[in-house]
Amino acid sequence: MIRKYLDAFVRYGFLVLLIYVPFHIFLSQSLSLVTGGLAAWKIAKDIVLFILVLAALYLVWRQKLKNRDLKILVLFSVVYGAVHLLVWSINPHIYRQTALEGVVYNNRVLLYAVLGMSAVLLNAKTITAQKLIKLTLIISTIVCVLGLLQYVLPKDLLTHVGYSIPRGVKPNFFIDDKPDFPRIMSTLRDPNSLGAFLILPLCLLYGLFVKYLHDSKQRNKIIGLALVHIAALFLTFSRGAWAGALIASVAAVLTMRGSAFKFSRKLAVVGVCIVLVAGFGLFSLRHQRVLENVLRHSDQTTKAKQDSNALHTSFATQSFKKSVKKPLGHGPGTAGIVSIRNPGGGQLTEDYYLQLLYEVGFIGLALFVGTAVYIAKRLRAHNTLLAQALFASFIAYAFMGLLMHIWSNEAVAAQWWLLAGAAIVITKYKP
Repeated sequence: MIRKYLDAFVRYGFLVLLIYVPFHIFLSQSLSLVTGGLAAWKIAKDIVLFILVLAALYLVWRQKLKNRDLKILVLFSVVYGAVHLLVWSINPHIYRQTALEGVVYNNRVLLYAVLGMSAVLLNAKTITAQKLIKLTLIISTIVCVLGLLQYVLPKDLLTHVGYSIPRGVKPNFFIDDKPDFPRIMSTLRDPNSLGAFLILPLCLLYGLFVKYLHDSKQRNKIIGLALVHIAALFLTFSRGAWAGALIASVAAVLTMRGSAFKFSRKLAVVGVCIVLVAGFGLFSLRHQRVLENVLRHSDQTTKAKQDSNALHTSFATQSFKKSVKKPLGHGPGTAGIVSIRNPGGGQLTEDYYLQLLYEVGFIGLALFVGTAVYIAKRLRAHNTLLAQALFASFIAYAFMGLLMHIWSNEAVAAQWWLLAGAAIVITKYKP
């Protein structure tokens, strides 16, 4: 009886996390105004994740389900977590709260994958690729619609539901802090995170478009959804996400070699032509104020001493030099977005790899990259639409990690790693 309830807890917990996390920021900020306990709202999902993983692994052990990928992933997760604790012990002076948050933020990505893989192994008949694709697109479409509404509604709207800098989330974003250049973030933490979040759904929509190329009814629905996602992606004005989407598109065309691959190649040629024409047009108009702000995120009126591009280079250079001097790491929570709350100051890197290098040294970085590459290789080995879309988006995310703290955002991390873990052990796909 207990096993039955635990199994339901793991199955529904996996699905609830997939649904809830993209709306976590909005729900925690707004509901905490009524219930209080904002800190509890923020950490609850991570506690639930840890409990779900323990329950899932217990059930896998009791049912004697043997899976080599799960064993390897659990081993990587345990060692990766141990490295964090070891580096923390070497640097006992670091601020305890941010150190704990750093451990949670860095390790939960692998726990998401462990949960996704375990949940499917335990519920192979009920958790299918078709259901996961449908659920992912429903969630992302809601997020997109809310983002598009945000663009036309008053820009201070979210201040009325608990958004504020003192409470940990900005209520609005603008290019270079100019009110006439608003950016949307929908229910996520910031525009860059929203842009990254939409890349996987766009890869799924491309795969579905190719699959239903000759079914006009389904094809038109997919085109409509794709336009909604592309509009939301554009209004984030996240250059990193735009570049990531372009990389993911190329990877998707090359990866999804189905019966319509010839069409994909034609589409790729058309896409390249569009990019070339657009690039020429943008170069010709590069001195226009709008384009300067959209493309460079600065213009002649920018008051900051350094624009975003110069700051990114500066942060990266500082981080790497300090990491080389301390190759074992400065400790979890000393770099990245978590370190902002460190009373003694932290190191912003604007680069997820440099963040890990700074926090847990070369060993910790190597463990994470090795795990990510292993999962990507396993996804590439599966000929399912879900696995192929995940692989194509991984190529984009691997690049975007050089430009932002890509996996520190809970919505992006939960979406990709939960589904990646699940997709590796889903062997059959019936549309």
